[in-house]
Amino acid sequence: MDGTDSLHPVHRGRHRGEHRDPLDATLAAIWALGHIAALTLLGITAQHQLGADHQSAAPPARSLPDRESTV
Repeated sequence: MDGTDSLHPVHRGRHRGEHRDPLDATLAAIWALGHIAALTLLGITAQHQLGADHQSAAPPARSLPDRESTV
């Protein structure tokens, strides 16, 4: 057999358009966008937590708490 059987043709090399699989490209794009979104959200969260506005605890109240005297 020389590979010319019409029922079972022998394909050698790549076929035209085989490297252009739209499903693989779409999944790769979604994967990349998901990772970019996750890293962006982590960066925003870290920047918010480490920002200068959040370095110290809230200042104590300037007045005494409302309590009835026990005397």
